[in-house]
Amino acid sequence: MARPKQPRVQILAEVAAPRGLGPRELADCIVRAWAAYDGPPGAAVDVVLLGEAEHTRLHFQLLGDPEPTDVMAVAYRDPDLWGEILVNVDCALRVGAERGHGAAAECRLYVTHGALHLLGFADGNERAAAAMRAAEMQIAGVRGGE
Repeated sequence: MARPKQPRVQILAEVAAPRGLGPRELADCIVRAWAAYDGPPGAAVDVVLLGEAEHTRLHFQLLGDPEPTDVMAVAYRDPDLWGEILVNVDCALRVGAERGHGAAAECRLYVTHGALHLLGFADGNERAAAAMRAAEMQIAGVRGGE
């Protein structure tokens, strides 16, 4: 049996998604990133929606940083689980309101950002961050922070 070309996306919610944002919209961000940047066919990606306390705890556990952050991408590079995208929904609620595009758009941006990291994008310097922001805009239609 042939592997599907699109990624296999599973949405896990420890907290509710923002109003107007369903599993299909979240998965679509990953599917578009995979299509635009040649993601591995049929790779499994989990999106986990978390509250800030749990997200921050995992940020410390996984990366040694006790500060809150918006999204983390954990790459396994295994077809059975290519990676996880951990979304801080509380952060999306705050930042989406500050940026004026709402929490649903902010969550789509976070999922897109995480998918791009899983596909090898980095944002550790200005040039790489600019390329990532352009890719986010192309896929999610939302401009992230500078």
